Amino acid sequence: MNPEKGKAIGVYLCAEGGEIRNKIDLESLAEYLRQFDDVVDVGIHNELSSREGVDYLIGRYLEKKLDRILIGGAVPAIQGMVIQRSLSLAGMNKYLFEMVNLREQCAWVTPNKKEATQKSKSIMLAGLERIRRLVPLEDVIVPVKNCVLVIGGGVAGMAAALQVANAGFKVYLVEKEKQLGGRAYRLETTFPTHNCGICCMAYCKECIFTPKIDEVHDNHNIELLFNAEIDQITGGFGNRHVKVKQNGESKEFDVGIVIVATGSKTFDPNKILAYNYDKNKDVITTMEFVDLMKNAEKSGIKRPSDGKTPKTVNIVLCVGSRDQSHGNLHCSLVCCTYAIGTAKEIRRLQPDTEVYVHYIDLRGPYRGFEEFYNEAREMGVQFVRGKVAEIINDDGQLVVRAEDTDSGFLLSIKSDLVILAVGQEPSLGSDKLSKMLHVQTDVDKFMKDVNPMLPADIRRGVYIAGCAKGPKGIRYSIDDAKSVATEAIEILKTGFVTMDRIAALVNEERCRGCGRCAEACVFKAIEIVEKNGRKIAQVNELLCEGCGVCSATCCNKSIDITNYRSSQIIPSIRSLILEVE
Repeated sequence: MNPEKGKAIGVYLCAEGGEIRNKIDLESLAEYLRQFDDVVDVGIHNELSSREGVDYLIGRYLEKKLDRILIGGAVPAIQGMVIQRSLSLAGMNKYLFEMVNLREQCAWVTPNKKEATQKSKSIMLAGLERIRRLVPLEDVIVPVKNCVLVIGGGVAGMAAALQVANAGFKVYLVEKEKQLGGRAYRLETTFPTHNCGICCMAYCKECIFTPKIDEVHDNHNIELLFNAEIDQITGGFGNRHVKVKQNGESKEFDVGIVIVATGSKTFDPNKILAYNYDKNKDVITTMEFVDLMKNAEKSGIKRPSDGKTPKTVNIVLCVGSRDQSHGNLHCSLVCCTYAIGTAKEIRRLQPDTEVYVHYIDLRGPYRGFEEFYNEAREMGVQFVRGKVAEIINDDGQLVVRAEDTDSGFLLSIKSDLVILAVGQEPSLGSDKLSKMLHVQTDVDKFMKDVNPMLPADIRRGVYIAGCAKGPKGIRYSIDDAKSVATEAIEILKTGFVTMDRIAALVNEERCRGCGRCAEACVFKAIEIVEKNGRKIAQVNELLCEGCGVCSATCCNKSIDITNYRSSQIIPSIRSLILEVE
């Protein structure tokens, strides 16, 4: 593909408030770029992604009657999107825009200013070679079916389902258990560090802002599927076919949007052998302590082994969290608050019971935590900084062996009850689900969410809500789910989404229909069809994500990616290795 003649290119360099200007001679770079016949305008601005910078670009675009624009700046994925969108609104075809990363790929990694300036000429020339070969395109219009799949029936899934259903759209709510509510509805008491309002009863499942199980059951737009799991999800953006296994039977339906609210599971303390969790009935988790609290107001707290009232209780924090050797590196966010709340509740019910809280660091992510902690100290809760080494049974007596880093002593505390504040992990099956939906997972294995400020088409109709994307408190899981549902509703009301036309292209004359591309495509966007008496590959651009795996796989070089053709990329690569003056 040859460069199109007679096209007017504007090239603009961003100083990034000095971060680029201080390392690159932008005036020398601008002078170098002015030598090319098709570059009709070159400018330097302090911050092109700012409001003033965008206005400057639009003004140059209109005044110079530019066809395409090349930017030298920083972070094309973010700043480039801001600039591209603004230029598109001003009338420029957004596919005739290119941005080169001068900051991270040149200024920040090349200490010598002369060398950095020389390097900047090479990479700007590569951008220039590419933008010359870009072709104008139109976005793809993606129709979206007007129903939603919500996976998970905890408070986040219930909140999302109710919001969508109340807006008048069909919801399939799939829950692997036989009831709704998740872990939040198991809790007898919750401990918000600051009240949500004057009516706050510190008991979240009774709160008017928490979705109610009866409301979900009674909503005629919600179809509940209990004891069910997702077997398969095929299709793509706006039209996914779902297969669900329920009580040994299969159910199938189509949806336009998927909301993943699979929550989290608690860490299995059996993985830490030194805590002897499975060998002593009086070593329990915070969730098991919930069951002891059910009748505590009437009869007090009784330990599991013999029903006696514990005189000494030890609460161990960070069990399975922030632990590289036995658990997970991430902080589970809610454990400190819940452990302190539990300690306060024990002291309230049984003021004579000694309560120790063993911690590495106390972390309070929400407002009011410091006051919450101070209240516990005033009630007599004793906080011990240091890791618990082991929990042993010494002739029928539980003993907690721990360090106290503040005093420098090793402690052996006789205990009647030990409560392990277990952390949160991704729910069972979430890894399978993330692969099915092509959702990335983060280093902590929770599903990775997309910045909500980015355009809706980036998510491809898949939203992650609540603890499915990381530990959260009840209030914040519900708020997150409602936010996700609001965006989903807007898409459903519109009925379609515009998507960038970045998809695989098949050269039918070269294609020999071997099927390697179809085998390599994880999105199932390619199929082999008969055409004019021969087999060829055919791409469904609504399913294609433009990843390029098929192009790399094709032995006949018959597949390219829109605006990333070999004839567009190779000249850019060549310019990078040429010596520039």
